[in-house]
Amino acid sequence: MIAKVIIYNRYSAFEKIDILKTIRITFYIVLFLFLLDVFELFQTKIGFLKAIIYYGILILPIPLLILEFKANQHLSEPILRKAIPILTIIGLIYLNPMKLLFNIATWKTQTIRLINENHTNHKVEFQMKDVGALGYAKRNAEVYYMTDYFYVVLAEKWDERNFLGIKWKLVDLNTNESGLK
Repeated sequence: MIAKVIIYNRYSAFEKIDILKTIRITFYIVLFLFLLDVFELFQTKIGFLKAIIYYGILILPIPLLILEFKANQHLSEPILRKAIPILTIIGLIYLNPMKLLFNIATWKTQTIRLINENHTNHKVEFQMKDVGALGYAKRNAEVYYMTDYFYVVLAEKWDERNFLGIKWKLVDLNTNESGLK
C-alpha cells in the first residue's frame, strides 16, 4: 500500500513538470507571435488566431510564473525562466491591457490598388481596421503576402512616387473584406 502511494506521488510530480513544460512552450510561442504582431513584422488576416495570441499573452504569464516558483523553490535556479514572465507582466502593465484588447481587430483589405507584375504577392492595398466606438482606422499599405492569410507590411505610408520605375499594374479591385456598403 505504501509503495502504491509513493508511485502515485512520483507520477503526479512528473505530470506537474509536463504541465509546466507545456505552458512554458505555449507561452514562448505566443510571446514570439505577439512581438511579431506588435512590431508589425508579420501580420495575419485570421481574427481568431490574433485573438488567441492577444488573450494568451494576457493570461499565460501569471500561471507560468506561479508554476515556475512552485517547481523551483530556490531563487538561484534558472532565473531567466522566472525573469521572462515577470518582464512580460511589467510590459503588459506598461502597454495597458485594455489598449491591447482593442488592438485585436485585424486589417481588412478594402481595395487592391496596385499589383507588382514580377511578384503577384506584392501589392498596394487600402485597408481598414475596426477600432470599436472610434470607427475605423485606415491606411494605404504596401504588403507582401506569404500566404492568403499571412503577410508582411513593407510600407505603411504609400506614396505614388515610391513606385516610379518599378513595374506595377494599376488594378483598383474592390474586395471589401469588412463587408461595408
